Amino acid sequence: MSETRLPWRLLEDGITDPFLHFAIEETLLRRVSEGKSPPTFRLRQVTPCVFVGVFQDPREDADVDYCRRHGIDIVRRPNPGGAVYQDPGSFCYSAFFPRHPAFDVLGIRETRELYQVMGGIVVDWCGTFGVTAQAAPVNDVEIGGRKVYGSAQVEMGPAVVHSGTFLVGTDIQVMEAALRPSRLKFADKGFSTVRDRVLNLSEAVGRPVGIPEAMGRLLEALARRMPVDLVPGRLTEEESREAHELHDAKYARPEWTFPTRKPFSTTLSTKAPSGVVVLDLELDGPRIVDVAIRGDFLIERQERLTDLSASLKGRSLQESLEIVRRSPLPEDLSRALADLLEDGGRRRGGAVP
Repeated sequence: MSETRLPWRLLEDGITDPFLHFAIEETLLRRVSEGKSPPTFRLRQVTPCVFVGVFQDPREDADVDYCRRHGIDIVRRPNPGGAVYQDPGSFCYSAFFPRHPAFDVLGIRETRELYQVMGGIVVDWCGTFGVTAQAAPVNDVEIGGRKVYGSAQVEMGPAVVHSGTFLVGTDIQVMEAALRPSRLKFADKGFSTVRDRVLNLSEAVGRPVGIPEAMGRLLEALARRMPVDLVPGRLTEEESREAHELHDAKYARPEWTFPTRKPFSTTLSTKAPSGVVVLDLELDGPRIVDVAIRGDFLIERQERLTDLSASLKGRSLQESLEIVRRSPLPEDLSRALADLLEDGGRRRGGAVP
C-alpha cells in the first residue's frame, strides 16, 4: 500500500428518511463519477425500514403486510445484495470515490477486492471492543459465525460506492418479523432463521454500545487502515437539489420499489457464493421468448446484467448458454446462470451441452 494519503469529505447529513437517503446515495455516486463532487465517506442512519437489493422483489424478501401494519417503510436500494432491516440500533456508511488513484494507493486492481479491504477494517473495529471477528466471503463480517456486518457495492463510470451496514443494538425480533429470506439463502450456512444468523455488537461485547461510540471507533479504524484523511463537510446546494429531484422522480414512487412483474412459465433458482440467483424464463420450445434475472447476488456493473438479459431473448437455450459462459459477469454469477439454463434444458426434455 502506498504512503500517499487521499483527502475525502466526511459527510454526516442527518437524513433519516430512507427514500431521500437513497436519492442522496445515487446522486453522490453519479456526481463523483462525473468529477462534480469530491470523494466522500458518508455515515448515516434511517428510521425503521427494510432495504431490499436492487434485483430483489420485496414481495418475496420482506413481509410487506407486517411492515405496513407497523409503519416500516420498504425501499429498493440502488445496489445489489439481500434485504436488510434498519432501525436506530444500526448504522451504515457509504464510501464514494474514483477507482483511481484510490485503487493504486490501496494496492488493489479490482473493485471486488474492496470487500476484503473494508472487511479487514470492520474486523479491526470489532477488535477495539475486545471482540474477535472474521471476514466471511463474500461480503460479511461474523462474530462466532453470526453476521454483524454486511456490504455491497456499485460501479458507475470511473467511480465506485462501497456501502456497509452494522448491527449494534438492532431489534432482532422486529427484524425477523419484517424479513422473509428464502430457504436457499441460509442453505449453506447452517441456519434456518434470521435470529440465528445475525448478532448485535452489543450482545457480543456484553454491554450496550451507543451508535455515536460505534461510529467514532469506525472512523478511527478507517484512519488506521486506509490512506485517507477525512475532512468534515456538508451537502452542497447542488447535491441537495439534485437528490430531492431524484427522490420525487424515482425513490418516492411506489413503482420503483414494487415494479410490476410479468408472469413466467418457468422459474429456476440456485445459490451462488455471493447469493441466491433466480432465473425466470418464458420459452417457446427450446427458444427463450423472455427472461428476467433476480436475487440477492452481487455484481458491480449492473448494466452487464441488463445487457445479458436483452441478448438472451430470441436465442435457443444452447445459444444462451454460450453467451452466458462468455459474458463479463462475475464468475460465480455466470456459473450459476449457466447451471440454471442447463436445468431449464433438462426440464424441456433435452440436455444442453
